[in-house]
Parts: sequence; C-alpha cells; structure tokens
Amino acid sequence: MKKTILVLLCVLVLLAPVFAGGSKDKAPASAGKQTLVFWNVFTGSDGEILREICERFNKTNAQGITIQVDIMPNDQLQQKLPAAIATNTAPDMVLFGIEYLAPYVNSGSLEDISDFWPVMGVDKANYLDSVVKLSQVDGKLYGVPMQYNVQYLYWNKDLFRAAGLNPDKAPATLAELSEYAVKLTNPSKNQFGLALPVGVSYPHLLWANGGDINDPARSVNLLSSPENLATLKWLQDLTVNKKVTPINVTGPEADMMLQNGQVAMYMSGPWQINGLRNQGVNFGVGSVPAGSSGSFSPAGGCSYMIPKGTSAEKKAAVYAFMKYWLSDDILKEWSLRNGFPVWSKSLQTRSDIQNDKVLFDISKATEIGRSYNLGYALASQIDRDAIVPMFDSVIDGSVSPESALKTASDKLDTILK
Repeated sequence: MKKTILVLLCVLVLLAPVFAGGSKDKAPASAGKQTLVFWNVFTGSDGEILREICERFNKTNAQGITIQVDIMPNDQLQQKLPAAIATNTAPDMVLFGIEYLAPYVNSGSLEDISDFWPVMGVDKANYLDSVVKLSQVDGKLYGVPMQYNVQYLYWNKDLFRAAGLNPDKAPATLAELSEYAVKLTNPSKNQFGLALPVGVSYPHLLWANGGDINDPARSVNLLSSPENLATLKWLQDLTVNKKVTPINVTGPEADMMLQNGQVAMYMSGPWQINGLRNQGVNFGVGSVPAGSSGSFSPAGGCSYMIPKGTSAEKKAAVYAFMKYWLSDDILKEWSLRNGFPVWSKSLQTRSDIQNDKVLFDISKATEIGRSYNLGYALASQIDRDAIVPMFDSVIDGSVSPESALKTASDKLDTILK
C-alpha cells in the first residue's frame, strides 16, 4: 500500500506542471539528478559532435541530469535493443533511423511521447510538420526529431576539372551520370567515377524511371515492371561493363574513398559533409540526378526515442534533453557543423543560415524527398531480405537483372503475405 501511494505521488509530481498550466522554462520537477543511459548509432565524426553537445548539456542543465553516451553500429544496436527492452535492461533514451520506428511501435517497445509538446512548453508549430510526422505512427508521437535528410549527390570538383568537366555543374540526369562516371574513371589511378556500396537500397533509381517497389497502404508488390527491369539493366551495364564503381565496398569504405579523392561522385546523406570539410575536399552537393519521371530521393532522419518501461523520472529527464536539442542554438550548430537541412521555421529566416552555400544547396535538394515505407512495419524486412540483395547482385554482376528482379519479387510476395 505504501509503495502504491509513493508511485502515485511521483506521478502527480511529474504531471503538476501540466495541471498548473505548465512551465515553459522548466522540466517536470522529478527530472532532477538523473543519469540517463543513451544508445545511438552515430559512429562517424557526427557522433563526436553529438557527444560534445551531450557533455555540454551535462555541465549546463539546472536539473543535475547526466547523459552517458554509448555509441555503437546500427546493426549491433538493432540486435541488442529488443532483448534489452524485453528484460527491462534497456537504455533510457535511444537514437536511430526513423525507418525502424514502426516495428518497435507495433511490438509495444516504445513510449508514447505525444504529451512532450505541452509538458515541455515547446511550440510544435515552429517545426516543419512534414518532419514531425516522420516520428509519428497512427497519429501518436514516438520520437522527437533529431535531424532529417534525403540522399544527395556529392561530386569532387577537382576531379571534374581534371576530366574536362565543369566543376560547378553536376550531372542532372541519369544519362549524364553514366556519361560523367565513365569520363571520371581512371583505373591507373585507382579512381572511380561513382561509388555504389553494398548493403544499400537505391529506390530513388527505380522511382526516377517510373518504377516502384511496393504500395504499403495496400501491401501490394510493384517490383516486377518493365521500368524496374530497364533501370536494373542500366545499372549493371554501368557497374559491370563500364566498371565505373568499386565492387563490394561497404558504405564506410566508400566514404573514405570519397574523402581520399578516389571516388568522383557518390549518392549519400549529409553526414558526408563534415568529413569532406575536414579533409579539405573541394566538393559540390545537390539533388540526385533525374530519370524519365523526375528526381526523387527517400526521406529519412533520426529521432530520440524512449524505450517502453522507462520510469517517469527518467522520462522527464529525457524530455529535458529533447527540449534542449530543439533550441535554435543547438539545431543551428548541428546544421552548420554537419550540413543537415534546417527544419526549424525560426532558424530558416536567419541570414547566417541563408548565406551558407552548402546548407542552402542541401536544403534545396531536400525538396525532392519521398517516403519509402516510412511507418510501415515490414519496411526493414523488405529491404533486408529482398531489395538490398537485389541491388547487390545486380551491381556485382553475380546474376542477371532479370533473375535478380524475379528473385526479389518472389521474396517480396512472401514478405507481404
């Protein structure tokens, strides 16, 4: 009985600011002197910046909250987290891609944090609704956005100039991408025109020519189409016959090749910007090239989430950090240092944001973002078991485009059933 009364008192203390109209400057009273275990997947240079911001929060927050940052590869986190939640040993806060959100929600593994905005007095209207919705499932909020992005085309301006290409003009179409990649490939220098790492899904290449993978609203397979087959044939010709890309390189290996000047073009996210700047690479960044149906890119991002079963006191402390992250000062720092698009409306009007060329180009290129199975519980399984193996086998030439497409389509049928 005493334990029940104590729990009720803790809950009332947590909710007191809401019942009283809510303080817009303070976290709930129970947030004080908490130590939060924080798992995230930021293994690159952006992870060091994230750690630096967390340490600054530790030193400056008035509640005595301390964040313990634990960075690990995404595959490792996705393997560890479900078991940790099931055994009540989960961290207090996690950060990973929103493409994983729906399966966790469907298994009841995340806290509903829809009350974050009123509890913390944060103006939801100041943030792009399209970005906030990426962290919602069935209208409920399960994550506070940390960043958002699409895939961009990076190019090495010095390599363009050496190949006789205009260094300030990226290929605008897939046909130009192919043409430029051939000109930029130089086997004698171990230099490749384009990097297409393994373990990656490339839906934007299919979309560009009018193809698609599936319709999540109806759970319909759209993979077997003439448009998709034509795109896969073009892709295999580019990689196997024209040999413009290194075969069987991982994403981190391709990142390093881009930074070392061994790759002239690369489609990737804004996390490349910091590394390129640090290496002094003369680079450009813009929209991925268009096909016959236009230019599209899968929208993505990361959100701060709270595993199911986190105590009310810990949850209040996480809310305090989430509010800290959403301040214009922190969002501005993250965008300027890493090149991620600005999604705070109050930041978008600032001259220092508008005058940053890389940030301007990134924000412009983000306009072509398109949802790729976001909020769909089968999303990660579709990519892992069907789409990524299809692209890998086409790029390395191990099977024909026809065979790769049929195998992937059959697998997709099985998943959707």
